Order: sequence, then structure tokens, then C-alpha cells
Amino acid sequence: AEAIEPLLTEVDQEDDEVQAEGEVEDPLEPIEHVVRAGENLSLIAARYGTTITAIARANNLLNPNLVYAGQKLTIPTGDVADLPVIWQPTSPPAQAQGIQGKWIGVNLSTSRLTAWEGATPVRTVVVSLGLPRTPTLPGRFAVYAKYVSKPMSGPGYYLPNVPHIMYYQGSYAIHGAYWHNNFGQAMSRGCVNLRLPDAEWLYHWTPMGTPVIVHW
Repeated sequence: AEAIEPLLTEVDQEDDEVQAEGEVEDPLEPIEHVVRAGENLSLIAARYGTTITAIARANNLLNPNLVYAGQKLTIPTGDVADLPVIWQPTSPPAQAQGIQGKWIGVNLSTSRLTAWEGATPVRTVVVSLGLPRTPTLPGRFAVYAKYVSKPMSGPGYYLPNVPHIMYYQGSYAIHGAYWHNNFGQAMSRGCVNLRLPDAEWLYHWTPMGTPVIVHW
């Protein structure tokens, strides 16, 4: 795990990025859309000439109704029919039985993280977990510190501006990873690595104290 000593605090900041009206996008590249107050996926899909299903698949959204102002969405511009559907759990693991409200499950067997509300999965994403010599440890924990951005360092590495960090046990954290794109493979020193859009969504969804269940 990234060996740093976090403070027991939460630091947040407003995202001032606003997509300009009438901005011309490269039609060959995916478009990034920042959700505005009052928007839903139906309005966004109509604006870009695509479908709710296409946007939901491109962003791994299990519930298309759960979008929020300031959220960044990738708008697919090509054929999205062949996009894979992320594996979704049908029931919570035994370690999470009885939990009410929001919690996070990390499945070590499938390299998937699921945001839950009680027994209902909200969103599942592919993650990168710890390497064999620095594994992600199973257990029941809770988010105790959050940082929008912070450097992480340890023996032989220094990573500036690691985004959307949530510490849940010692120096073990869930966070965005900009330095690789090998999600689904073991890559970390024990932390849970997420794609940047997934990390941002989870950070805003997760309150302090949220249970984290890491399980097989």
C-alpha cells in the first residue's frame, strides 16, 4: 500500500469546469460532458444524438437515474453495440449481511468494486488490486479520510496529485490511477485503483464512515 500518513479529515473543492455552449467536438473522439443542474440522461442523450443505454454502458452506470450536477460523462461517438456489460453482483457477500445504507464492496476474485445501498447494487466498476507481494487485504473497514487530490509516495516511487483518495485502513486507499490503464489486472501496492471517472463518481457518492468490505 502507498505508505503515507493521512490526516483524519476531508478536503473537498468545487469543480469549476463548465463545457462551453456550442463547443465543436472532434467527432472521431469520445466527448466529455459535464452534467448540469436539472439534466438527466434522457436530455443528454438527445443532445448528442445517442441513447441512454449507450451512455450508461460507456460510463458503467448501473442506475441511469443516478447522475448529479458536476459529474463528468463520456459520450460515445462510435458504434457502442459491442461495449461489454460489466459483471454485476446479484446479492451482497456474507460479510456484509445486515449493513444498511451505503457501503462499498471490493471483490478480490473478480477485480470488481461495487457501490451498494443495503442489498441493492448501485454501480460496479473494474479495478486494479495489489500485486502478489503487496496484496489488497480482505476484511471489514470504513472510510476515515478523503482527499480530492494528494501526492502518494513510498520506497522507489512518488506520485503527485493522485485524485479522489479515500483511506479505509492505515495507508490502504481507494483512489483514481492516471499512471496505467490495466484495470482488471493486479497493479498496486495494496490500494484499490480506479479509472479516473469511476474514482470521481465514487468519491462524491461516498460519505465519511462508509463501510468497505474487501472479500473473496
